[in-house]
Amino acid sequence: MTTKSFLLSTTFLILLSACNKKENTTTTALPEVTEHAETETDTLQTEEVTRKESINLFTITPKDSSDVAFVSLSDIYPVNDEKDTLALPNIQKIGKYNAVYFTFDKNYRKRFLAKTNISETDSVFIIDYAKNKHVSFAVKNLKTAAMLNGYSSEEDWPYQNYDFMIGFEISKKYLSGFSEYYRDALVYVGKENPFSKERLKPITWEKIAKKDYPSKALKNNDRNLLKNTVTGNMYFYKTESYEYFLQDYLDSNKIIYGRRLLVVDSKTKDVIIEKLFSQSEGTSPAPLNYENGEDSIEQWTGKLFKNKPEVVFGFEYMSFGCPNISIIDKSNEEIFLQCDNRH
Repeated sequence: MTTKSFLLSTTFLILLSACNKKENTTTTALPEVTEHAETETDTLQTEEVTRKESINLFTITPKDSSDVAFVSLSDIYPVNDEKDTLALPNIQKIGKYNAVYFTFDKNYRKRFLAKTNISETDSVFIIDYAKNKHVSFAVKNLKTAAMLNGYSSEEDWPYQNYDFMIGFEISKKYLSGFSEYYRDALVYVGKENPFSKERLKPITWEKIAKKDYPSKALKNNDRNLLKNTVTGNMYFYKTESYEYFLQDYLDSNKIIYGRRLLVVDSKTKDVIIEKLFSQSEGTSPAPLNYENGEDSIEQWTGKLFKNKPEVVFGFEYMSFGCPNISIIDKSNEEIFLQCDNRH
C-alpha cells in the first residue's frame, strides 16, 4: 500500500480519535488564521423512531509528505459522469503526473462552488476536538483542487473522473498542533461556525457489576443480532448531565462481537439513547479508551455543536462508509461524516 493510501485509510478507519481566548468571529485573509483556545467547562427511544441526519461535516486528508492538507467535498460533488466536462478539465491534456494533484482555474472553481451551494463569502471552519484547536479560513482565500484518491495511482492512467477527490487546499502550517493525520479534525463549510467552544471529554470507563446495569429489554433487531453471543463486561461513566452504560457481547471465541450503549438522564433516569455497535462486513467495535495506552482515546462526549444537544461517538471502526456522531437526544439524530471513503 502506498503512503498516500495508508494515510487515507487511516483517516477513514480511525474514528474521530483538547486554549483561553475570546472567539474572533471575523474570518481573516490568508496567511492569517483565526485560532482559539478555550478552558474546560465542566423517555425512551423505540424502533419506530426515524433516524434523522443533518449538517455536512467533512474530514482532512494529508497530501503525502507535501505541505498540503486536503478537504474533500466529493461526497456532495460527485464527478462520476465522464462526459461532464464542466466538472473536471481534460485530464489527458493535463498529463499523467501533473494530474495527480492540480488546482482549478476560475471556471471550474465557479462550477464547483455553485453545485455545492458554497459562496466565496462562506468560511471553512475546522476543529480538532482532541486538541481543542479551532481555525477558520475564508473560502475566497482558499484554492480549489483535485487530488487522485488514495485507492488510485499513476498505474491507473488514463485516470477517470471517479478517481479524483475535489475540495479545498489547506496549508499544513495553519494546522500545526493538530492530531496526527488530522484524525480528530472535523470541517464545516458555511456562513456561521457551528462548533461549540466547550471542550469535549474523553470517556473514562469504570467496570460495574451486572446488577448496576439498567434493566431494559433489547430491541427486537438487536436481540436477533446478538442471539449467538453471551454477555461480557459492563462499564459506567458519569457526567453532570448523563450516565453512560456499556455492555460487551462476546462470540463463541470470547471475542467482542458487539457493545450496547445506554445514555441515561442523570436526574430523571430516563434512557435518552440506545445504540448497538456490532461486527459486520464493514464495521468492528473500537477498543475502549486507554486499553492500548494513555494516548489511545476513541470515545468522546460533550457539547460539540452550539445549537444541538451533547454528543457521544467513537465506538466502532469503519472500513466501508463513514463514521457517525450520535446526538444525545430522543430525536435519534445521527451525523455521518462526509469522509469520501472509496473502499
